[in-house]
Amino acid sequence: MSDEPDHFFSDKLAGAPHPMQAKEIIGHTSQKISFLNFFASNKIPQCLLLTGDKGIGKASFAWLIAKFLLTTKYEPADLKIDLNKSNISSLLEPQDSETLNRIIAGTEQRVYIVRRGFNEKRKTFFKNISIEDVRNLQSYCSLSITNGDKRVIIIDSADDLNKSSGNALLKLLEEPPKNTFFLLISHQPSLLLPTLKSRCQKLSFSNLNQTDLRTVLTKIGCVIVPSDEVSLSILSNGSAGAACTLINSNCINLYQDILNIASSLPNLRTDKTLQLSQNYFAKKKPNEFEIFLEMMQYFFSRLCKTGAMQKPLLPSVTDDEIKIMKNLCPSLRTANLWSEAANITLTKLNRGYHLNIDIESLILDAFIYLEKCYKTIFQNRNTNE
Repeated sequence: MSDEPDHFFSDKLAGAPHPMQAKEIIGHTSQKISFLNFFASNKIPQCLLLTGDKGIGKASFAWLIAKFLLTTKYEPADLKIDLNKSNISSLLEPQDSETLNRIIAGTEQRVYIVRRGFNEKRKTFFKNISIEDVRNLQSYCSLSITNGDKRVIIIDSADDLNKSSGNALLKLLEEPPKNTFFLLISHQPSLLLPTLKSRCQKLSFSNLNQTDLRTVLTKIGCVIVPSDEVSLSILSNGSAGAACTLINSNCINLYQDILNIASSLPNLRTDKTLQLSQNYFAKKKPNEFEIFLEMMQYFFSRLCKTGAMQKPLLPSVTDDEIKIMKNLCPSLRTANLWSEAANITLTKLNRGYHLNIDIESLILDAFIYLEKCYKTIFQNRNTNE
C-alpha cells in the first residue's frame, strides 16, 4: 500500500465509498466473464487496462479482481465447469475473510495503489502521478514475495501519469515481476502513451443502464427521488460517480433553473439569475462552480443537438425541456450559432472564475450575453429559417 494519508484519496469520488469497499459489481457481466475466462485458461494478463467513462465501476472492478486473486481457493480447472452456469458474480466473491478485511482496511501488503498524492501545503491533490510515485512502486516490486503468492498493483488513474512517470512505468511493464498483476484504470485512454497501451490487455466498460444505476446508488446509500430517476440517468450518462455528485449537489433543480432562465429569452429575467446564484453558491461548497459549468455545458450540448437533429432528444431531462429547446434551437443554422455562443460563454465563465470575479456577476453577465446572442440569432429568423 502507499503511505498517503487515509483521509485523502484522489481515487475516491465525492459522495461515494472508496472502490476498495465495494462488496459486489452491478452489471458488467461480459467483463466478469472475460476475466474469469482468463483465469480458467490460466492466462491472466499481467497488465490489464480497464477503460470507460469515469464513475461506471472500473475501479471497483479492479479491486474485485485484487480480492479474487488474493483470496480465491479455485483452481483454473474448477471454473471451466462453473462458467457454464449463471452464477458468474458468486464465482468472484472473496473466499478468505481475513485477507478481505485487510484489503478493505488498506493494510494488505500484497496490494499497492498508485495515485496522485495530496499536497498538504496547498490542500489539494497534485496534478499528476509523479516519477517519484513510480519509483516508489519500483522499490515495492523489487521486494521478494512468498513462492506462488500474488501481488496486485492498481493505478488509478493511468491518465494522471505524465511523460516521465509514464515512461518509468513502461520500463516496469516491459518485464513485470513474476506473479505481479498491474491493473491500470483509464477514463481517457487516448491520453496514454501508445507504448504503454501496447503492453496491456484492454478490457472496455460500458455505462450503466437505468436499472443498474439505480441499484448501485441504492447500495451505496444515495437517496433517489423517484420522479428524478430518469433525469438522473440522462444527466449522469450512466455514471454512478457522476450521479452521486448530481444528487449531493441538487443538480437536477440547477439544470431546471438554467432552462427556466433560458426560456425567458429574449426578455431575460435577471431576478431568476440572481436567485440561482443565491440558491447554489451561498454555502460555498467545494466544486460548486465546476458543477454549474458542467450543467451549462450539458444544456448547450442538448440545445445544439436538438437543432442539428431537428427533433427532440428523448427521453427529456425535465417535462418542459423539449419545448424550450425546440423554441431556442429549431434548425441546423441556429445550432451552429448557439455552438459558437456556447464556446464563448463557457470560456468567459471559466476565465472569470479563475480570476476570482464575483460569481453572481459572472452568471448575470453570461446570461446577458446569451440574451444578446438570442436577438442576433433570431433577428432574421423569418428569412433564414
